[in-house]
Amino acid sequence: MTEIKQIILDKYFERDDGMPDPNQFKITTCKFDENQKMEKDHIMIKLEYVSVDPYLRARMNSKKTFVDPFKLHDPINSGCVAKVLKSTSDRFKEGDHVSGYFDWKEIQVVKVVKEILMADPKIAPLSAYLGICGMPGVTAYFGTVLIGKPKKGETLVVNAAAGAVGTVVGQIGKIHGLRVVGICGSDEKAKSLVNEFHFDVGLNYHSSTYAEDLKKACPNGIDVFYENVGGEVSDPILLLLNVHARVACCGAISVYNKKVTDDIGQRAQYIVFEKRITMQGFLVFEYSDEEYKDAFQHLSKWLKEGKIIEKHVINNGFDQIIPSFVKIFETKNKNIGKVIIKL
Repeated sequence: MTEIKQIILDKYFERDDGMPDPNQFKITTCKFDENQKMEKDHIMIKLEYVSVDPYLRARMNSKKTFVDPFKLHDPINSGCVAKVLKSTSDRFKEGDHVSGYFDWKEIQVVKVVKEILMADPKIAPLSAYLGICGMPGVTAYFGTVLIGKPKKGETLVVNAAAGAVGTVVGQIGKIHGLRVVGICGSDEKAKSLVNEFHFDVGLNYHSSTYAEDLKKACPNGIDVFYENVGGEVSDPILLLLNVHARVACCGAISVYNKKVTDDIGQRAQYIVFEKRITMQGFLVFEYSDEEYKDAFQHLSKWLKEGKIIEKHVINNGFDQIIPSFVKIFETKNKNIGKVIIKL
């Protein structure tokens, strides 16, 4: 028997409870039998990389939102890359790497389902399967390409632009010949968007001249808006949308830690009507296997060709999972790109 660590949700924290609290989690230990007999189509895996993402906050409420809540006192799960230690599956063998939604538990046995995919380091670095070639990258692709329907010469604006999704959105926009404006939370991040990710403009929404700067950055208005934030950050963007603009609503991190009824501001209905705007919310999990495969093929090809770069914040050690998750909600965090924990 081997003693392993796992992370459980000890208490729910509702939206109006504010920021995630490290005390709501518990790191516990348990015994694991590495010599246990496994049923057919199961794999024993050891986690190597763990992803922390904003959407997990919604699963820590007691009530269902756009995702089901976690069960109290059970391990939390998220996107992970793991090494196969043993297998009774025809799809995977010992030594393979797989990506999927696994428990925050160092070693575990899981049933092989279609959502568990091979993570081939010959195609992309293992960490990329939690970034560009994983859920964040595919989310960026669906919103930008399938909903945004970009046309060369148009203007794309994305907020939370320095995050795992936003950095990919902007780069996909450049591949499609768009003018790309990224909104982020610091001057340092704004410079990185331009210098590292080749956005045309990076803007800090904390600036007192943010609305004016945005207008100058979009002299021809906005054709595609990739929405990750909501609230006051998005209000000036809505005012600049062009006729027949497309808005892909991926998230609204500004209200994840408060009641929706507290998020009362500018109304969008007249703007949507007047400009005949298409505004669509979406979840990456609702797309088909074929659409996911198509997105992966494009993203992995662009990554290999150097048309897209990926930047990680990699924190080391199982004990860094909780603080890494909490930090992504700090408005002035210095994270650029995907936050990953390497075990």
